[in-house]
Amino acid sequence: MEIVKMQKCHIADVERMAKVFYYGDAVCHEIPWENIKATISEAISDSDFLDGYVFEVDGETAGFGFITKYYESECGGVCVQIIDLYIDMKFRKQGIAKKYFEFVFNKYSYAKRFRLEVVEDNYPAVNLYKSMGFEKLPYMQMIKE
Repeated sequence: MEIVKMQKCHIADVERMAKVFYYGDAVCHEIPWENIKATISEAISDSDFLDGYVFEVDGETAGFGFITKYYESECGGVCVQIIDLYIDMKFRKQGIAKKYFEFVFNKYSYAKRFRLEVVEDNYPAVNLYKSMGFEKLPYMQMIKE
């Protein structure tokens, strides 16, 4: 398995998987397709705000992940947020997510905190994240759009 920076050549595969991910049980509310396309576009640019990665197994795109970084006063440093992580069904249970977390922890080793969001009843993901050292926060999430 290889983790590579998302590029234009990955767009079709990422869009295909994004339709499964963003319109499935992993997301609590509808996300407009234009927003997803904008995210992919930002990820393949030289953005300071978003890094996109693709997981390749034997020449096939097996999944993708997005990372964003920001300063957080609570931890007194940079927080790396794993905003999306998707592994295609065909490639699940092969350790790809764990390898991705190891990659993220190493690449962003300067971070004071790593953060992610997960739908509470996505038990496989919750269990994976707990095994990687993540803990549940007592915060309520709020948004304004």
